Amino acid sequence: MASCCNCSKKGLLLRTNKQGVCKECQPKVAAEIDKHSEVIYEDMHVHERSVEKAEKLAACDRLLASAEILVKYENWGYTTCSPPAKLVLDEYTGFRKDLVDE
Repeated sequence: MASCCNCSKKGLLLRTNKQGVCKECQPKVAAEIDKHSEVIYEDMHVHERSVEKAEKLAACDRLLASAEILVKYENWGYTTCSPPAKLVLDEYTGFRKDLVDE
C-alpha cells in the first residue's frame, strides 16, 4: 500500500513518485522547493554584501529557516538547491554563531 510522504494519504490505488509524493502534492512540493531555494540564494547574497550585523543576522535566520525545510525534501530524495540545503544549514549556522559571538 502506497503512502504519500507529504500529506500521509494511504491507499491501494494511490500512486507516488520515486520520492514517495502523491500526484496531488507534487506541484505543491515543487513550488515550496522553488520558493525556499530562492530565499536561500537571495539571503546568501545579502549576507555576503551587507556590512550591517543586524542585516546579516536577519539574512542568516531567513536562510536557515528555509534550509531546514529543504533538508526534509532532500531526505526524501529531491534535489533542492546548490549547494545542498544540508551544507547551507551547516555553514550558515556557523556564520550566525560567529556574528552573535562578535
